Amino acid sequence: MNEPASESSTQRSFTVRGTRNGSLVHVTWIDGELTGDPPTVDLLLTEAEIVEVLRDDDHACRAYPELRDLPAEPLTDPLSARRLITHVLDTVRDTTGDAPAADPT
Repeated sequence: MNEPASESSTQRSFTVRGTRNGSLVHVTWIDGELTGDPPTVDLLLTEAEIVEVLRDDDHACRAYPELRDLPAEPLTDPLSARRLITHVLDTVRDTTGDAPAADPT
């Protein structure tokens, strides 16, 4: 009976609030899953798929050089997910929860 409570307590999550295309948006990352503003989440899922292409294609990498060093599945890692989220948002206004420290690069 205590198992579900301990399982949920081990979840890591964070929310990033900001703007995209002039609108206030938020995205929440919970252990590799995204929720929040639907168009922003869709864009993040698409960008996450593109990351694998960037790793193998020098020409494609020129468009997104800051994403080249992300792992092949960036949404599974909280730091990589945060980097991808902040890349997609125009501005970041607030980050709450168990967000990893901002990457200095």
